[in-house]
This record gives sequence, C-alpha cells and structure tokens, in this order.
Amino acid sequence: MPDDTKIIRRFRTLNECISYSTVAHLYDSYVSTDFDLPFFLDEAKNARGKVLELACGTGRLSIPLLRAGIDLTCVDYSEEMLEIFRKKLETNHLACRIFNQDMTNLSLRDRFGLIFIPFHSFSEILDESKHVRALASIREHLAEGGRFVCTLQNPLVRIQSMDGTIREIGRFPCEEGRTLVVSTCFQYDEHSQTVNGIQFYDVYEPQDVLVEKKQLPVSFHLFHRNQFEILSHAAGFKVVRFYGDYDRSPFDEAKSPFMIWVLERASA
Repeated sequence: MPDDTKIIRRFRTLNECISYSTVAHLYDSYVSTDFDLPFFLDEAKNARGKVLELACGTGRLSIPLLRAGIDLTCVDYSEEMLEIFRKKLETNHLACRIFNQDMTNLSLRDRFGLIFIPFHSFSEILDESKHVRALASIREHLAEGGRFVCTLQNPLVRIQSMDGTIREIGRFPCEEGRTLVVSTCFQYDEHSQTVNGIQFYDVYEPQDVLVEKKQLPVSFHLFHRNQFEILSHAAGFKVVRFYGDYDRSPFDEAKSPFMIWVLERASA
C-alpha cells in the first residue's frame, strides 16, 4: 500500500486545473448519474433565452437537455472530453454549439438567459484572481434578466472523508466486458481551503487481469457560504435562490450535501 501522505505531496503542486485528457475515455463508465438532471431541465425550460452550460464534459447533462429541445451552447476546457461529446451528438442525431474555452476567459457572441455550471466544477478553479475573472466573464455573457446557477459542495459535509486514506468509490462495467475500479485519496488543507489528492483508475479483464492503470491528480477549492456570497456580490450578482440540494430543499449547513446558488445580475 503506498504512503498516502507522500502521494498527496507528490501531486499537490502539479495540478492547477484537473486534466481529464488521460481518463476521458473512462469518464462515462463511472460518471453516469442523473440526480441533478430534473433540476437543470426545469431551470433550462424556464430560462428567458438561450442556455449556456459550462464544464459540460462529455455531455452527461447536455444530451438529455438537447433531447428536450433546449437551445444549448456548451463549453469545456478539455478537448478530449469534447471529442467524446461530439461523437455522442452524432450517434444521437443531435446538434449543439460547442466551444473549447476556459470559463475564466469566455469569448462567445451570444448572451444567455441561463448560464449554469453543474457538478460543482467552479471549485476546480484554484486561484482567487481566476474566481473573480470567471464570475466577471459569466456576468458579461448573461442576457438582461438572465440567471446564473453555480453548484458547490458543502465543505462541512464534504471534508468528512478527506483524511488521506485511499477509498474505493466503486466498480463499474466498461467496454469489452471489462471492469473499472475507481479509488480516491484526498486530503483537505484548512488554511487554503483546498482539497488535494489522486483518483486511481484500474481496468480489469473478466478474469481479474489488470490491463490499464491511470492516476489523475485532483485539486479543488471548497467555498464557505459567506465566502462565495461575498465573492459573487463583488462580481455584480445578487442571490435570488439558495438551496441545499437538487430537490430545492433549504440549505442546512450541518446536513446539506450541496450549495446551489441561483444568481442574477445586480443593478449598477
């Protein structure tokens, strides 16, 4: 068993942004959840205009939103993830505007009635100055009366399992009858509010023969409620809704798994 502390130290300084390029081909095998789809489908249907999804990845939410007739534009910084998304669009006979851009520096012609970041991906921005740049860029791309939905994890709940121990999070079927085993080793630094660690990907043949092994350095920032509220206010947003889960339940700091912010542009 590897030394967990050494693993964390080894990758802590290497990961400014999670690079899914080496594991893009495995992503859909273990990320197939749709627990948040009804929420985003409802938000998109009620949007006043076009919809922009940031950090769309391989289209986990994008495909069902497009099937529902949503006028959707998608952005992601990983060209490898977008390539898989494009193939899925072709297979499903769907069309979508796709841009390989960083959300901290968006450059799109359209303005949107709804912009959303699913799966807590805003937390993957580690630098404080980039938090500000991302929010400013998003605000610039909102249409008049548009809304921005930012999903974050509740740090009080999330850090409970972040003690530097390697934990298996699941075994998932993948191509050719193989099994993907995903494990994580995360540690939380209270001073920087940053989680650092690794995700391990082991692919086995049906006879339990290991045929592929990948390691993904992971770092993300855990925002406290008042911290993000101050940050978003300074960027020119006002809070119109705030939930603790995708069922729109009120936020409970001790129990809620998420912080779901629904924001609008504040008056000048």
